[in-house]
Amino acid sequence: MRVRSSQGFVALLLLALLLALACDRAEPLTEQKARQVLERFMVQKVPVYAEVPQRVWWSAKAPQDDYDVKALQTLRNLERAGFVTVLELHDGDTTAYTAKVTPKGFPILGTAPSARGPCFRATICYKKYDGLRNFERHPTDPTVGHAELVWHYENPTPFYPLFETKINKPLNKPFASYISFYYKDFQWRFDVTVRKTDEL
Repeated sequence: MRVRSSQGFVALLLLALLLALACDRAEPLTEQKARQVLERFMVQKVPVYAEVPQRVWWSAKAPQDDYDVKALQTLRNLERAGFVTVLELHDGDTTAYTAKVTPKGFPILGTAPSARGPCFRATICYKKYDGLRNFERHPTDPTVGHAELVWHYENPTPFYPLFETKINKPLNKPFASYISFYYKDFQWRFDVTVRKTDEL
C-alpha cells in the first residue's frame, strides 16, 4: 500500500514539474518577447484568396452595383481562360449570369459560401510578414504592450489579374495590423485589434 502511494506522489510531482515547465514566465514585455509570441503562431507566407459569386444578377428592384460589374468581368475573365462557362439569362427585368466550372477549372477553383450565394475562390497571391514596428509597453503594466505588424501582398498567381473582385489587394504595398500583447493564465497572448490599415 505504501509503494502505491509513493508512486502516486512521484507521478504527481512529475506532472507538476511538467506543467511548470510548459507555462510561460511572467516577465517584462520587450519587443523581442513580442516577436517570440507572434512567431509561435505565424507562418512567413499566407495564401490570399479572392472570390466571385457563381451567379451574378440584377433587376429593377435590385439594380446593378459596382461589385456586380467587377464580378461579371471576373466571370468573363475566367471563361476566356477556360476555367468556367457563363450562361446569360433574361427573365422580365432580371438579368443573370451563371457560371459552371469546366474540367480545366475543377481541380483549381474552390467553392465557398458568401453573402451573395455560392462562389468560386482561388489563391491570387501571398501575404508576407515584414516584422514588428512601433512597439510600446504599457506605462504601468510591464506585461502589456502593443505594436504594428507590417506586411504586404506579393507573388501573384495566374489568377491575380483574372479576379477583378480582389478589393484593396495591391502588390508590394505595405499594410499594418495592430497587435496587443498581454500575459494571462500563465501564457503570453496577443489579439489583433485592427486587421488591416494602410496608414503607415
